[in-house]
Amino acid sequence: MPVNSGTKRGSKVKFTFSGKEYNGTFLSKNGDYYSIKIENGYDVKIIPENVEFIEEPVQNSTVEIKKKSVAGTGKEISLITTGGTIVSKIDYTTGAVFPSLDITEITSKFPSLEEKFRLRHVNFLNILSENMEPENWIGIAEAVVKESKKSQGIVISHGTDTMTYTAAALAFMLSDLSVPVILTGSQKSSDRPSSDSFLNLAGAINFAGTDLGEVCIAMHESMSDDRVSLMRGVRTRKMHSTRRDAFRSMGEKPLGFFKAGVTELNQEYKKAGPNTELGTKLETRVGMLYFHPGMQLEDMESMMERKRGIVIMGTGLGHMALKFLDNIRKYTRDGGKILMTSQCINGPVNLDVYATGRELASAGVTWVENMLPETAMVKMMHVMANYPDEDFEKIMRTNLRGEILYRETAGGF
Repeated sequence: MPVNSGTKRGSKVKFTFSGKEYNGTFLSKNGDYYSIKIENGYDVKIIPENVEFIEEPVQNSTVEIKKKSVAGTGKEISLITTGGTIVSKIDYTTGAVFPSLDITEITSKFPSLEEKFRLRHVNFLNILSENMEPENWIGIAEAVVKESKKSQGIVISHGTDTMTYTAAALAFMLSDLSVPVILTGSQKSSDRPSSDSFLNLAGAINFAGTDLGEVCIAMHESMSDDRVSLMRGVRTRKMHSTRRDAFRSMGEKPLGFFKAGVTELNQEYKKAGPNTELGTKLETRVGMLYFHPGMQLEDMESMMERKRGIVIMGTGLGHMALKFLDNIRKYTRDGGKILMTSQCINGPVNLDVYATGRELASAGVTWVENMLPETAMVKMMHVMANYPDEDFEKIMRTNLRGEILYRETAGGF
């Protein structure tokens, strides 16, 4: 019997289109149409005359998060939850996605995982990744070290928007890893039938069961639910805001793949060692500046006043307007550090090619080959806190974790 719920967000509805009946959830009224999320996770617009309201919305209640749980047999893998879309639900009363799930709600969908692995669930944080801070990176790194003494692999569930920053931070804080450390997430929340969370998590757990000794990211390789790529954490970028194949290994091939229950590592990688070493010092007074035509001197001066180090995303091979040279000279002379990276998706920075680059270099700008901007920023935080000032340029231009490629893989962008 239809209920009289008017146009209340979150109401359950049904409608017929082209002779087929659909069920869904009412989101909003937009002009002459209703926006409805149907059961496969997609949003559609339907004229009101075709929609029948059948159930009032249920107010969301907070999910009780378990601190720790263990399930399954076999090689022990720790799952550290930090939040993000992968452990989120849609609140249909607001239309927003919020972190709310225990990760066991995902792993329980894969009984085969618990036949192959003994999974330890450690709920560490429950935030969306735009709220991630450097102190959270330190806490996650400490949790990894603690769990590495109990488990043979670590999986970290994380929001996708800042996952690459966290991966880079962990890579530099954790050296000589004794276990694989794999970050994973999803582009769609796990309560949606079209979610990519299930395959990503299954792939990450299987990668964590290898002899890898690096921090990596495991995400969908394509738009299809068929294969998960394993990508080095310091060489990965999120390239699309919504697609499930958003993450790309930049300038090098993925280290391996997971497909149909089979894990393969087909590129060179560092193998796990006897102990995991932790260094948590980070210089947080570091910022990033995206150069653009029309940028004013005060834009840079403002950052220079507040930061000990600046990463500039320059144009092309690493350029910016010469009107900033005097500011740069004074800043570096007073002990400030400036790194030059590129706004380009692929390719290196080289300040030796053009006159502008040479003047920037003579003013004290350090260029860091083909290091990704976010990786350069995190490495700068690590280097400034752990190495003498006089070694800054040498260490920044030294390949510590695979962040610098001396030969990029040929192919498309």
